[in-house]
Amino acid sequence: MSLSRCLHFVSNTRAVIVPVRFAHVSSTQVATIADDTPNFFQKLTSRFHGVPLKGESHAPVSMFENCNKEWSAPEPLPAIPKDFKEHPDRDLANYPYPARPMYPPKSRLLMMPDSWFTPFQKVTGVSGPYLFFGGLFAFLVNKELWVFEEQGHMTVGWILFYLLVSRTAGYKIDQGLYQGYQDRVNYFKGLIQEDLKDVVEFKKTSAAQTESLSAIKEALPTALKESMSLQLEATYRKNVQTVATELKRRIDYLKETEETKARFEKEQLLKLISDSVDKQINDRSFKDQYLQNAIQQLNGLKVQI
Repeated sequence: MSLSRCLHFVSNTRAVIVPVRFAHVSSTQVATIADDTPNFFQKLTSRFHGVPLKGESHAPVSMFENCNKEWSAPEPLPAIPKDFKEHPDRDLANYPYPARPMYPPKSRLLMMPDSWFTPFQKVTGVSGPYLFFGGLFAFLVNKELWVFEEQGHMTVGWILFYLLVSRTAGYKIDQGLYQGYQDRVNYFKGLIQEDLKDVVEFKKTSAAQTESLSAIKEALPTALKESMSLQLEATYRKNVQTVATELKRRIDYLKETEETKARFEKEQLLKLISDSVDKQINDRSFKDQYLQNAIQQLNGLKVQI
């Protein structure tokens, strides 16, 4: 389905082209084109041109607003200092650093460098370069020095594809690549700033430490002597504590040994006495002697009474 297009003749005049299949539309329907309410095709046309419709406060963004626009960086690229050398033997006179151009070189016919045309233009005029390159192309094709086979036709297609992409999406692509480049540069700048911040903090800390050492420089020998005395005193006390602990452990051992020895002797003595008494009790003569002694003691008690 073809779309209507608006052709600008004068400031307030527009000619509307209607498809053939809609030519039978009545005059009343055609008259509605000039009304305030746009029809379907006028809305599409307004959308393509970025013209706001009735009731819209903002103009719509056209999908073709970036077509055929050349992108340029918002700020110039930094130049290399003239006295910069990555090595003292670098020859800047014969081998200077390559300068990155700020903008792409000027071109003709959408893709041909302008530097190819300038030398001819000085001699042959404006049309000379076009005739030369056109004749050279015709000569190469005619003499079959450049065989224009089926693969050669693909070159034309690729050229057209390149022109189409570069003129439609090239602006957005360059803008996105530049933004990515700036983000990466800002990332590395952030790393450098963090390193510089750490260096500044280290410098401040070193200066404070230097000032503090300078302030105690005179009293440093006395402080070291007192610190050494405190360390010696702490070592002496630790050694004394170790000796006392070891002596107490040995004394406790000797005490426990003597107590164990006395307990063993007592147990053996009691056992010996108990065995002797049992032996004497079990002896018959001992029993008789014991009875006689008992009878004598009773008789003595009887006499006394």
